[in-house]
Amino acid sequence: MPLLILSRRARVTTVQAEKLLRCYSERKSPKAAAKATGLSLNTTYLQYNRIRGRLVLSRYYQDGAVSFDEPGLAPEIKQQLKERRGIDEGDIYPHAAELIDWAEEWPSRLVLKHLRKIIELTGPLDVEPDLTNSEIKKLQTYVRYARTELIYDRLKTAPVIDEAQQSFIERTKVALDDEWRAYRAASKRVERSRR
Repeated sequence: MPLLILSRRARVTTVQAEKLLRCYSERKSPKAAAKATGLSLNTTYLQYNRIRGRLVLSRYYQDGAVSFDEPGLAPEIKQQLKERRGIDEGDIYPHAAELIDWAEEWPSRLVLKHLRKIIELTGPLDVEPDLTNSEIKKLQTYVRYARTELIYDRLKTAPVIDEAQQSFIERTKVALDDEWRAYRAASKRVERSRR
C-alpha cells in the first residue's frame, strides 16, 4: 500500500492519517475521530472537510443538496444537516452529499478501501488535484468501479435471494468486472503517457 499523505503541510503522521480515514469510513464524528487519532479537534474538522470535498470532486459522492430545506431531501437528512453547526451556504452541498451517502451504511471496509485509492489517485487533500486528461479518466473509471462494488457487496450479502435477485446479482458482477477492466485499461494508458 502506498504511503498515505493527507496533507503536505500539516503534521499528520501516516498512522494518524490511517486512523482518521478509518474513523471517517466508519461514519464517526470529528470529535470521536480526534480522540481516536490524537489530533486536535480543529485539525480533525479540517481533514474531514478535505475528505468530504475530495469525495465530491471525484464524484464518489453522487447526490447532494444546495439548501437545508431542499425538496426531495429525506427528513432525517434535513435534520442531521441542520444539526451540523456553522455550515455556510456554500458548504451545504458537500455536507448533504456526505449524509446521503452515510445513510446507505455501506461497509466501512469498502469505504476505507475506496478512500485510500481516491487519495492515492488525486494526491494530498490540502492541494488541488492537478490531473492530466488520462488521469482524470482513470479516476472516473475507478469511481464507477467503486460504486458498483458497493452495490454488488450489498446484493450478495442480502439475507434472502430469489431468482430475480440472483439474476440482478449476476448482471452486477458482470458490470463490476467490466468496470475493473476499464480501470486497468485506464491505468495502462496513464503509465504509457508517463514514458
